[in-house]
Amino acid sequence: MILVDSNVLIGLADPHDRLNRFAVADLKRLIGQDLFLASAVVSEVCFLMPDWHHRGRVRDLVHDLHIRPVAFPDEARLWTEVFTWLERYAEHEPDWADGYLAVACGREKRFKVWTYDREFQTLWRRPDGTRIPLVAKAS
Repeated sequence: MILVDSNVLIGLADPHDRLNRFAVADLKRLIGQDLFLASAVVSEVCFLMPDWHHRGRVRDLVHDLHIRPVAFPDEARLWTEVFTWLERYAEHEPDWADGYLAVACGREKRFKVWTYDREFQTLWRRPDGTRIPLVAKAS
């Protein structure tokens, strides 16, 4: 079970993005895995890719790769946990999507994160302090 980060979606959707070749290569390796997407990541992608044609490519990727939404029954409580996580790492200025992925991965231990953000490898941890399992190395 893999949580997809925004830099991966952007890399896959934009052939000119610096992460495109890494994302495409990793996607080939991860075919058949269950992919999940948090609404926080979708919001971040839409903010970073405001052009309709990019958003259309993201929409098509989500559909074609059968990426499913991730949600928790107690989403309001999860938000509180994300705010706590953000406060813990405030000096490093994480964003909401980073915090959401870290907390979600802490709640559902089967989740791994697919990201190219180095902080997930070097700095960010689950709320319990354990490493966040990753499916790709930061480039």
